[in-house]
Amino acid sequence: MLITKLTLNNFGLFKGKNEFDLRPTKNNGCIQPIILFGGKNGAGKTTLFDAFRIGLYGPNLDEYRYKKREYNKYILDHFHQNVNSQLSCDSASIEIEFEYAHLGEKDYFKITRAWIRHKEELKESLSVTRNGEKIDDLEVSQWQDFINELIPPGISKLFFFDGEKIQLLAEDDKNNTHLKRSFKTLLGLNIVDKLSSDLGIYISRKAKTSGEKEIQKEILRHEKEHSELEQSLDTLRQQRAELNAKYHQKLGKLDEQEVLVAHEGGSFSDRRNELKLEKIQLENDIERTRSNIRELCSNLLPFSLTPKYCELFKSRLLEEEKYTQWQNTQRIFEEKIDNFSKAINAANHWEDIRISSDERSEIIHRMVDLFRTTFSQDDKYHNFRPFHALSQKETQKLLNWIDESQTKTPVELKNLTEKLEQFTDKRNRVEKALQRAPEDDVIGPIIQALNKLNQEIGQYEEQLRQMDEKIRILEYKLDEVNKNREICFNQLKEIENVSNQVAMANSVREIVLEYSDKLQKAKINEFGEIFLSCFNRLLRKGEYITGVDINIKDFSLTLYSRSGQVIPKTNLSVGEKQIYAVAMLWALTLASRRPLPFIIDTPLGRLDSEHRGNLVGEFFPKASHQMLIFSTDTEIDLNYFKDLRPNIAKAYHLDFNKEDGATKVTEGYFWNGLAEVEN
Repeated sequence: MLITKLTLNNFGLFKGKNEFDLRPTKNNGCIQPIILFGGKNGAGKTTLFDAFRIGLYGPNLDEYRYKKREYNKYILDHFHQNVNSQLSCDSASIEIEFEYAHLGEKDYFKITRAWIRHKEELKESLSVTRNGEKIDDLEVSQWQDFINELIPPGISKLFFFDGEKIQLLAEDDKNNTHLKRSFKTLLGLNIVDKLSSDLGIYISRKAKTSGEKEIQKEILRHEKEHSELEQSLDTLRQQRAELNAKYHQKLGKLDEQEVLVAHEGGSFSDRRNELKLEKIQLENDIERTRSNIRELCSNLLPFSLTPKYCELFKSRLLEEEKYTQWQNTQRIFEEKIDNFSKAINAANHWEDIRISSDERSEIIHRMVDLFRTTFSQDDKYHNFRPFHALSQKETQKLLNWIDESQTKTPVELKNLTEKLEQFTDKRNRVEKALQRAPEDDVIGPIIQALNKLNQEIGQYEEQLRQMDEKIRILEYKLDEVNKNREICFNQLKEIENVSNQVAMANSVREIVLEYSDKLQKAKINEFGEIFLSCFNRLLRKGEYITGVDINIKDFSLTLYSRSGQVIPKTNLSVGEKQIYAVAMLWALTLASRRPLPFIIDTPLGRLDSEHRGNLVGEFFPKASHQMLIFSTDTEIDLNYFKDLRPNIAKAYHLDFNKEDGATKVTEGYFWNGLAEVEN
């Protein structure tokens, strides 16, 4: 896909018709992929950035789905308002033109989304043309579905993103939500999953005629529960997205307040920065310790809470082990006694002893009987029945686990909880230190406002944590429903009177699942290798990361150092986490082999100078055939602009004019021409 033109008409700060040519160019045979938009804060960069998503998806965007009133308010608020009038324009539109190649054929599309204000109501229209003509084989009502198929909204989130979303992806450790949602779609695995799901529906429908009503009821019940859980999950994720947006708005205000503190605070600002860094480190320590405690809970800790039953279980295992040993000994004794009986009955043993045959038989009988009585079954094993059919190795493993759960595990838990308490107390002290506002009349109110923002951010973080826990529980339940549904399908397969169609569909479904598993593993391995290459290129620390494992179930990434040691993600610096997130996006792009453009707003705001240079040198010029960047002159400054200049096809400067109440668009960045840049 290649976006060729964006046109805004009375949208946001852009008065009248504003056209942006977005085609990359070639220079000496080399593609110049970068289209650079420069403007101060409030000049309309975010409006342009949002225009792409609004133009493509309109009310179908995740944040506005099922919220028509909020969407209409957003659009009406973005009708351009004339500076000399309290009324805004009565109409606005966004037009996006792009090329899209499929199966070797290139088509040219134009999407026009227009709005007209009618009193207090909003009327929206959508127009889609292909190669200059309306798409006759689609109804108007199907145009949005057609756009969604061309550019799925889930995929667009990975290619149209701002600096805050990079931060979100970098910190998305617990559920890997962004990676989960995008991985299968982007790498084409969702088609296989859809086929498996369709086969399941086919089997359940066919089963209605098989006479297996009970199993059919179970399948329908599981499908209903599956649908309800997915709906609940979708709602909860929507709520989390809204809360997360508010959370990041607060973070943005916090950044602004921090700038004021840095400007007014003097020595206190320096001390505050030290405290902030200390707080970040302590929060990483707390999260790492909590993770270790959770890992302990998932292993032997539950057994530590039941020492009485563990002791009973241990005694039983030891008793069964003795019983097994006794049984093995009994077999040996029986074999030896039988051999003894045969040997002593031999005539040559009695040649030099003159006794009658009756006396000899009596002696032999008594001796054999004495042996059997001596080595007979112990009374305590008379009615003994072992509960566990375990080997000696398995028994020993369980005994070791029991001993570990009663000795080592409680000590580990005690040490970890003490560490957690120490880290938490220290963090609380640091937070109190951060909240102590100096008495200075200038900085005092700023610090008070800063403290209030920190409290609100803390509340949002706790709410997000609770939502993540609810999402995790729902995902677990959904997984259980899928397993139960799979059991029902297997039961259907085993029933003799199931129709041949159902049996064949089950076989095909098994093959599809096996194929999906192998394909997913292959894609994951390929993605891992590409991610490793991208990450090290951007990090520029040599081979800092030499290995990466991706969990096929939850898509969590484990990084390994040159020595083979695991590198926890919490050990990465803030800048390295940003590079990690960008490398993930880049790797997904390369692995998907889908030529989609990148559209990035404020890409360098949270990066230090070293990592900014890495993105400017490696990512921006090489990640895609088209790279649209929205930046201020403090992010991509004069030096970075010089570095990017050979790869820039076009640059636009956005300058907001207070007198006109509109943004003026001129060609060029913050510096007029190449001569000025070179000087």
